[in-house]
This record gives sequence, C-alpha cells and structure tokens, in this order.
Amino acid sequence: MPSVRKKILVPKYVQYILLPLALVLGLWFISILRTIIIMFLLAAIIAFVLDQPVSLLQDRLRFPRVLAVVVVWLILLGIVAGLIALIIPNVISELNYLIDQIPEYASRTELIAQDVQKWFTELDIPYKPDITPADVAGKLASGGEQIATRALGFAELLFSTGLNAFLVLVISIYMLIDARRLRQVVKNSIPPQFRDDAVLLFGRMQHALGSYLRGQLLISTVMGILGGIIAFYGGAGAYVFIIAVWVALTEVVPLIGPFIGAAPAIILAYFIVSPGRALIVALLFLAVQQLEGHILVPKIMGKSVGVHPLWVMFAVLSGATIGGLAGGLVAVPMVAIIKVLIDFCREEVVLEKWERPLLEKKTVEEGDSA
Repeated sequence: MPSVRKKILVPKYVQYILLPLALVLGLWFISILRTIIIMFLLAAIIAFVLDQPVSLLQDRLRFPRVLAVVVVWLILLGIVAGLIALIIPNVISELNYLIDQIPEYASRTELIAQDVQKWFTELDIPYKPDITPADVAGKLASGGEQIATRALGFAELLFSTGLNAFLVLVISIYMLIDARRLRQVVKNSIPPQFRDDAVLLFGRMQHALGSYLRGQLLISTVMGILGGIIAFYGGAGAYVFIIAVWVALTEVVPLIGPFIGAAPAIILAYFIVSPGRALIVALLFLAVQQLEGHILVPKIMGKSVGVHPLWVMFAVLSGATIGGLAGGLVAVPMVAIIKVLIDFCREEVVLEKWERPLLEKKTVEEGDSA
C-alpha cells in the first residue's frame, strides 16, 4: 500500500491578503536596496557553492570551520592568481601591439571605404556618405589618443568594481564561516512540521547552483580555447590571448554573449587578411556556437536551469535594468533557484480550494437588468 505524505496547506486568507502584500513589499524593498541586495546575492551564491568543499574538509578531515574556509579560499585564489600570471602579461603585450598597428588598420579602412564608394559608382547608385574615407581613417587613428584620455575614467570604474568585488568576497567569507550557525537559525525559525521540506528545498538549490557555476566555468574555458584557435586561423595570431580571454568572459553573458565574443576575431580577420577570411571566421564561430548550444550546454549544464530561453532573456534584461552588469550576471543563477522553488511547490504545496471564485457568471433576467 503506497504511503501517504502530508502536504503543505496554504490557507485562503494567505492567498487573498498576505501573498499579494508580500509581493508588493518585496518589490518596493528591492527597488530601494537593489545594489546591496545584488552584492549579498552574489556573496550568498559564492558561499552556497563553496560550502560543499568547506564542509568536506570539516567533516572528513576534521578541519576547524575557519581553517577549512581559509584553505578553500587559498586554493581558489591560487588558481586565479596562476591564471592571471599566465594570461595578463600576454594580454598586455598584445594590446600594446594592437595600439601600434592602429595607423596601419586605419589605412586599410580608408582603402576599403574607397573600394565601396567606387563599387557604388560603377553600379550608378548615388552614394554620398556623410563621413568620407579619410574621416573614417582619422577617427580610427585617433583611437589610441581617446583611450589615453579615458584612462582616468576607466581607472575609477575599475576601482569601484574592485571595491564591490572585495566587499562581496568579505561577505561570502563571513557567510561561509557562520554557514552552519546561520543554517540552524533559519531552520529554528521554520515551524517544525516544515523543517524537512526546507532542508530538501535548500539542498536542491545548492545542487542547482553548483551545477550551473561549474558548468558555466567549463563551457567558458572550452569556448575560449576554441575562440583562440579560430582567431589564429583567421590571421589574428598576434591577438590570440586577448580574443580567447574575451570569448571566455563574454560566455558568462547569457544569449548574446557568444555573438559579442566573436566580433573582435571577425573584425581583425577582415582587416588583417581579407573579407573572405572574415566570413569564414564568422561561419566557424557560428558552427562552434551550434556545438555549444546542442552538445556542450545540454551535456555539461544538464537541467541546472531548465527553462525556456525567452525566460532567461527576460531575467537577464530585468536584472541588468535593476542592477546593471552585476544584476545581469546574477539573473541566471536566480532563475535556477526560482526553477527549483517552483518545482518544489508543484510537488509539495497544495492551495486550499476557494468556496466561490472571485468572478463568476450569473443568469439575469432581461427585466431585472433595466
């Protein structure tokens, strides 16, 4: 005989009043403290994911909690520092080379623009551009000077971003150290009859977040390597590190990230080799993106998110509108959490049926309607 499980019954007064009121208050609270909330969400996501290796060191190797957190963070920071030491010097060297080559690319731009103007003339198509080829070349050549003039603003942005990242790091460390105490506080605040459900729900959320972040890291690495290989074939061998890092970073941006990542390699192939080579590079990136969408993402990411791309796009745009780049980045992990929450509610929550609907049809005689 199958066992009968008790479900969570939501009373009618909660459905009528408390849930809409909580939604309105929640949206108002988020609109006021959105930057702080996004920082704490990022810290919570990091702490959620790193809690598993920290707990492993604490339970299996009998490390104190603080020591386990320090060891995990030292390993993580060591990996990041090693990657930075390997990549950044090459990126800086390639950027310097790119700045030196700007005048040559400007000359090629002028020749290309002249060819386009000549082609329009041969076809008897009126072509009177507002910007002449010389103007295009001049603007491209002055790009290096504009970069120098905007260095101060970029430095301020970098400092602000670095400060926020440091605060997120500190908050996540505090969350990791006090994770078990915080978990116990939350557990004690939940009515006893719902605690097993809460443990089940948080376990699913942690698994979904870990799967998403690990999968995203692996996909970014693979796509960065493939992007570097395509750039090398496209004639941009002098900028392989820049393009590989750029492709890997833009993979974090959902939906539009792969197209943004492919743009530098296509443009450089156009200037360095030929328009035909640029077309081939674009087709190669398109093929790689198909490989990513049909093989890598289903195999690596699995069902960590498992929602329609339109919902993902809506979440990313909403997150970017609320909190800028950080909001857009945290949107997809939040979609994964919401998806787990919805699935949990479908399995475990039952809404108490209403005795009468809010709206209903009623038969009215024609004489009474006057």
